[in-house]
Amino acid sequence: MLIFILIPLLIAHIKGYRIWSVFRVADLYVFFATCACHGFFIICAWLGNHSFVTYATLLQQVMLLSLVIPVVRRHIFAPTMVGVGMTFVGTLMNRIVINANDGKMPVYPTLSKWISFYKEGQLDGSIDNLHVLLDGSSRLPFLADYIDFGLCVLSPGDLLIHSFASIVIYYTVKAVSTQEKKTSEAENM
Repeated sequence: MLIFILIPLLIAHIKGYRIWSVFRVADLYVFFATCACHGFFIICAWLGNHSFVTYATLLQQVMLLSLVIPVVRRHIFAPTMVGVGMTFVGTLMNRIVINANDGKMPVYPTLSKWISFYKEGQLDGSIDNLHVLLDGSSRLPFLADYIDFGLCVLSPGDLLIHSFASIVIYYTVKAVSTQEKKTSEAENM
């Protein structure tokens, strides 16, 4: 998830917005806290403790819901609708591949295997009932989880879903930075 935070911050910085402004307002604090929790879950999984896997779906829902705060507070409804559309399409893509594979999401770990985040046998159903190793019998492999960031393997649908957070973060930075700039200009007059 870190990449979906860093990319919009980098783009905002390149466009000249004050990215540190967003840390002076509470808009994204809940989101960042859930991201920290997600990071903790990843570290636990890397160390072999998969007991938190059952909470992953709940954590994702809390992450998405926490983004409502900056959307409402900063009135960034139009760009958020694009993100909602992307989330809908991403979810649909994931559902299609899961349904095509009898309720399972095929996963093809590459970098995760290389850095030892993924260990042989993890996708045999012992950790969760959703993910299985992608093989020759997997249907629609181009929609499966194969985009490997090392600590997570995402599907094209997941990329669309997570881009919602990137959109909200970027436009929150833009709104906060613009407001801060207007305030400082008004004080200088």
